[in-house]
Amino acid sequence: MIDLVLRNATIVTPTGLVNGDLGILGGKIYKIGKVTEKFAREKDCSGLFILPGAIDMHVHFRDPGFPAKEDFGTGSAAAAFGGVTTVFDMPNTNPPTLTIKALEEKRKIAAAKSHVNFGLYMGLAQDNLEEINLAHGIAGVKAFMGSTTGNLLVCDLNVYEKLFELGKFVIVHAEDEHVIKENTKKYAGTENTSVHSLIRSPKAAYQAVKTILHLAKKYNARVHVTHLSTELEVEELRKFKSEKVTADCTTHHLYLTQAAYAERGNFVKVNPPLRTNDDRQALWKGLKEGLLQAVTTDHAPHTKAEKEQPYSLAPSGVPGVETLLPLLLESVNHGELTLRDVAQFTSTNPAALLRIKGKGKIEAGYDADLAIVDMSKEMTVGQNGYKTKCGWSPYSGWRLKGWPVVTVIEGNIVCENGELNAKFRGREVTYES
Repeated sequence: MIDLVLRNATIVTPTGLVNGDLGILGGKIYKIGKVTEKFAREKDCSGLFILPGAIDMHVHFRDPGFPAKEDFGTGSAAAAFGGVTTVFDMPNTNPPTLTIKALEEKRKIAAAKSHVNFGLYMGLAQDNLEEINLAHGIAGVKAFMGSTTGNLLVCDLNVYEKLFELGKFVIVHAEDEHVIKENTKKYAGTENTSVHSLIRSPKAAYQAVKTILHLAKKYNARVHVTHLSTELEVEELRKFKSEKVTADCTTHHLYLTQAAYAERGNFVKVNPPLRTNDDRQALWKGLKEGLLQAVTTDHAPHTKAEKEQPYSLAPSGVPGVETLLPLLLESVNHGELTLRDVAQFTSTNPAALLRIKGKGKIEAGYDADLAIVDMSKEMTVGQNGYKTKCGWSPYSGWRLKGWPVVTVIEGNIVCENGELNAKFRGREVTYES
């Protein structure tokens, strides 16, 4: 007997849109099309579309260490409401995830609290290569070439060379610290948030990307450059072209420019910073050409009180996991993307990049991780509050059309029409060898 049948939906599969039913058995997709077998439960999805659940490669759930900003419970609840079924948490917590002991502690926290599936990165430090080499079941290693929240900066290229020799998947925050320091001195005393894009300049991003691509080529390493923000970086990737070097961009770099500083100030202060409209358009072009493979959120919440401080004191980072799919679905409604594009950028490609077992596609045998969306539903961001603990969004007040209404994780309805199944817990993902 089939556990759950989703009836009369439009299903977004790798080969196209299928009108019909989706049957789930034992937490996996059993059948797509017409399901005639006996079932325990069915749900009518007339007028709705079923996407593979989004996989956010880049979140900061601040757990352990920063409970005022976020924790795994609140962050994963926000993910579930946003149709995100799997998240990958970054290491700049307190303590940072630099040792196997810290990794195991975070695993326990996530397993106890997370409402969605999860994976964990370890962080790179000057002296933890042995710990990284011995770690099992990690998504990869996060390396910070530019200083940001958490103080995990590593500028020594010798450390990167030794890291690449280990053969791990490396995800890089690429900003040149020397350029940032020079510009910090140059603009010292300026308290207008717009200076952020000058301090962390396009040159800082470009030089770091150029450096890391050179090393990746030398060691034939699997390197993923996260949150690209400039046309210069996209063009450098275009010249480089390697199957082992991949990249993503965030929703805030796709949908916001530095013009947003005038209205939102520190509430759009992020690292790397917002850029020009030309840079934004270059990211869209790079995505559509396949130079960038994924869209992430870099969900990095801070409290309102922290953001309301003067520019020089306010931390960088914005929440985003709740609005990943709604923003992209708005673009689908405007004809700028297709639903298959959304599935590719938010699920299929992230699953392939991270080599996750059984996720990323709506296909028989894959995990039944699904985002059921209503493409005609219109809502204003923030009108019903926020699930993220920080309680704000850089898109507050935006009217978006196309929202997740049901989130399914391994056959379990975790979120439906604004109600969370608070008892459900996700699991840590596994990886192809």
